[in-house]
This record gives sequence, structure tokens and C-alpha cells, in this order.
Amino acid sequence: MSNMPPAIPSKNLITVEGLVVDTLTGETHKPSVFSTPADYQPSLSDCRSVDDFERYLKFVDRRKLPAHTLHLLRDEVDYARGVWCRTGIDCRITLPQERLLDKLHQLVVYRNVIFTTQTTLAKALGTAESNLMKKLKVLEEANMLRVTTSRNGNIRTGEIKLVINPRLVFRGSDSTREAYLKDWYRPVDGLSSRLEYANELGQCINMAA
Repeated sequence: MSNMPPAIPSKNLITVEGLVVDTLTGETHKPSVFSTPADYQPSLSDCRSVDDFERYLKFVDRRKLPAHTLHLLRDEVDYARGVWCRTGIDCRITLPQERLLDKLHQLVVYRNVIFTTQTTLAKALGTAESNLMKKLKVLEEANMLRVTTSRNGNIRTGEIKLVINPRLVFRGSDSTREAYLKDWYRPVDGLSSRLEYANELGQCINMAA
């Protein structure tokens, strides 16, 4: 077994145009670690375009995500119907809302966020692009969906960001979903998150006689 001491790095090595070069001999040793820009995962909240979101997803191991099922949505539909039957308070998720949420569910890759072009989204929802915002409004007004475009946020022109209420659609861990729920129903003007959740759950607006 050799007892040779470990090699001591030369102090004559410098980086030139992405290569490690010996200043004494001019010999090229290897490509530098600085030859390519460092890649890092951006924050999901900082994504402003489809490209940003795709770059973010490069760092996500989707094999470890839970199965993407409709259980959450179906449970909420049944729960709201049960509240209506027991109390007479109409919190139901309507059939048009449920059908639209079904289609959006298919587009969710990670958590409860969708980044796409408005043209692609309109095609996926089976509507004209000129009618897209009107179609989404039925979910927006019920606090089931938040929509951001270049008109109301810093999103690339022609693209759209959708954030679905995490109690309806979510692909991620239960603990992460809980954090998203707290953020969605965070206190406003002194209301507790529980009260706000109760007030906004299904947008209960019709009282039985």
C-alpha cells in the first residue's frame, strides 16, 4: 500500500474562459466549475410565466408526489350538500362549477397552481379565448379560484396563472396543504381564520325559508 502523501493543489491554477489553466506551463487541467452558470430553484411565488414554472418544476421529484385524484373535490361536494340538507344553508358546489373544477384538476401538475397560455387554457376548457375570463368568473366569485394575467398582475402577456382553492384541488403533502389553506383563509380585518373559512365555505348565500 502506498504511503505517498496526498497531492497538494497547485497555487498556479487560474480559471480562463471556463477552463482551469496552469499559469506556469499553460497546460489546461479541466473545465472549471464556473464554466456554466449555477442553476437554482426559484420560489414558486416568484414564477411569472410558463417558462419560470417549468424551470421550477425541474427541481421537483414528481415521482414522490401523492396520487392525483379527485377525492378532495368529491369530498367537498358531498360535505356542502350535507350542510344544505342538515341546516338549509345552500353551500352546494353547483354542477357547472364541479365540471369546471374537474377540467382544471387535470391541468394541475404540482400543488394547486396552473401556468399556461390563455389560448391553451381556453382549448382545454372547450371555450373561446374571448369567453375565457367569463367562464372562470363562476369560480372566482365563489372564492374557489384566483386568476392572474398581465392585466391584473406581473404575468407574461398572453399567459395566465390560476390558483385553485387548496381545499378542492391540491397535489402535495397534507402538511403543505394545511399551510396553503391557512394562507388562503388568513385573517382579514380581525376575522379569525376559522370564521372566515365558515363564511366563505362554498359561498353560502342562500338561506332556506
